[in-house]
Amino acid sequence: MLDQLNSLLNRLFSNEESVIFSLLIFGFLLILYLFGSLLTPFIVSLIFSYLLIGLTKNIVKYGFSELAALIISYVAFILLGFGFLIWLIPLIFQQTQAFFLEVPIWLNNFRSYVENLVQSNQDLISSDQISSFFTELVGRLSSLSQGVLDASISGIQDTVVFSIYLIMIPVLVFFFLFDKERIIKGFLTLLPKKREMLSDVWIEMDQQLSNYVWGKGVEILIVGFSAAIIFGIMGLNYTALLSIIVGLSVLIPYVGAFLATIPVVVVSLLQFGIGFDFYMIVGLYLILQALDGNLLVPLLFSDAVKLHPVAIMLAVFIFGGIFGFWGAFFSIPLATFIKAVWNSWPSSLQQNEN
Repeated sequence: MLDQLNSLLNRLFSNEESVIFSLLIFGFLLILYLFGSLLTPFIVSLIFSYLLIGLTKNIVKYGFSELAALIISYVAFILLGFGFLIWLIPLIFQQTQAFFLEVPIWLNNFRSYVENLVQSNQDLISSDQISSFFTELVGRLSSLSQGVLDASISGIQDTVVFSIYLIMIPVLVFFFLFDKERIIKGFLTLLPKKREMLSDVWIEMDQQLSNYVWGKGVEILIVGFSAAIIFGIMGLNYTALLSIIVGLSVLIPYVGAFLATIPVVVVSLLQFGIGFDFYMIVGLYLILQALDGNLLVPLLFSDAVKLHPVAIMLAVFIFGGIFGFWGAFFSIPLATFIKAVWNSWPSSLQQNEN
């Protein structure tokens, strides 16, 4: 058994490149695990950079030079970010505040409904059970309120950090876009000269990651705007807040869509009750999710994602459990990276043996 294991390790790490490549992978995952929160502005900047690179490629198709396309993409990024800050964030904040203020009203209505239900079904439900239920519910709501209060107290610190991010991210995006080649060359100087396997993986991952981030950006806009149109036409409360939740839910495959469905159904039920409007909103929302999963995703990610849905869900739970939000967001690129390494590693071994 030990001889077989030793033989396998010798084959896997038979050359200098495979050893260094393994150390690079291990080091990257360790840094992401230990310092993921500190690296947030760099990760976000890289995401925006890849998003703008995708936009640049589409602008170049219309006859613009690459430099002009980069300038147009970056200016669009700054303008959209500015509009987001002065319009959408305050609107979401107001609707979030209104939502928390309306929770006690919903709770009282729900309590009245339960009390009426108890009176008509005294043989099935006792008053002691109802009292115990509401005691537990009030306790949980108190914990939630305390959490909101703690978040408000730490709001000053969060505001300072957010302000720093607002300055850092546009600057980092600028350098990642306009100084990309120098950054890559500087990184390559740290690697050994013989890096055929690393080059193969990088070429595949750079293209797929660009397609993936660009596709996710387009998917967020389409799904979010479509949800806003549906909720706005139906007169649903908290349209902006729910639309943002639905749009951002596509960041986490499968799981995000399920989690975003809960607030949509709850708000619709509390506002309209069981009736035509409720069924219409939920029906249109489920149609939107079906179109996203069966039409939009295959169109946007046909070249970027070539993984089975089971592999994608497994990657979401594994990387999300290890690295948190960023692991869930990058679950598909990480799974694709593992696939690329798997495909490149044997070929390098064969070249070494030959």
